[in-house]
Amino acid sequence: MNHALVEDLFKKIIGPFGAMSLAPFMIEPEDSEDRVRLLSVQLNQHPTLIPAFSALIKSLNTSQEDIDTVLEEKIRFYQTKHTRNWLIVNLMNHILNVKELKLDLETGRLPGKPHDLIKFANQAQVAFGEESRYKDQAFAGGLLFDFLFYLQRTPYLDLGQTKFDELINQAFARAVQQGKMIATLAKHKPKLSLERVAFLTPFFRQLAQVSLYLLKPNEAPEFYKKFNTMKHTEGVRLALEMKTFGIHTGIIAAYLAQTVQLFGQLGEVMSIWGAPYLSWVHGHREVHDLAAIGLLGVTADEQLRGSDFPIPGPIGISVPELKYLDLTWDVEIKREIKI
Repeated sequence: MNHALVEDLFKKIIGPFGAMSLAPFMIEPEDSEDRVRLLSVQLNQHPTLIPAFSALIKSLNTSQEDIDTVLEEKIRFYQTKHTRNWLIVNLMNHILNVKELKLDLETGRLPGKPHDLIKFANQAQVAFGEESRYKDQAFAGGLLFDFLFYLQRTPYLDLGQTKFDELINQAFARAVQQGKMIATLAKHKPKLSLERVAFLTPFFRQLAQVSLYLLKPNEAPEFYKKFNTMKHTEGVRLALEMKTFGIHTGIIAAYLAQTVQLFGQLGEVMSIWGAPYLSWVHGHREVHDLAAIGLLGVTADEQLRGSDFPIPGPIGISVPELKYLDLTWDVEIKREIKI
């Protein structure tokens, strides 16, 4: 393994993300008053932001309601969703310090609407349902894309004028597309205990590839430009990445998944990405099934589209490496995932 690249991964990507302390915002309480209390605690833990937040509320309070002295009332007035986004942007920029997120301390205003500044987090939540059981996981997965989007503008990476905005946009769109497919497949897989996070596997696959671009801005674009002209399996891709970079995106994804406690066993899942049978033979059925569902969704999206898509029948006929997965293609699944 390329230990220098792993060191850079932790120093330049995982370290800055961990320093943001965004964990309290990953799971949003269902009760509105619980959300108010959580945000009040977070604001009080970052007292330098309170004057700016107060100035923002004062400028928006055209009715001159008496909310000047009570922090909880200010949060209710601004609404918990907007307050959470505002806080996340400022905590992110406390570490990244980029002009695109710069706070005006006198007015409390940002260079854009907080909802738009962390666009991937909010778009992911909308894509999987703002009221669904996936909302927290989707928001957290999207937030990692937002982080990488702004990280490329910082001295942590020293990319100069090189930017990967379009690449990150495309990676996010692909993750959402494949994630929706996997969420559909997961509904048809009996006894999939980790179904709630299954749709995030392509998120981490894409995040890992973006990370490789950011860490190897000269070599990675050329590698994937050539590689994308080939028809391949995930195992081949990982092997070629390992040969070229001394690390593959499954390992990078495993490290990234471990940065957010909410994602639990996703780190172990991504560490065997492309070879789910490795968990099967060791008796880790839950990890195997989650890795296999993720691999199946990605494979179906990237390799199996077209009129010759084999249906109906066992998954193993279409994807031999997943012959262990007790799931059968049928017309309903094909219709739902629109293959």
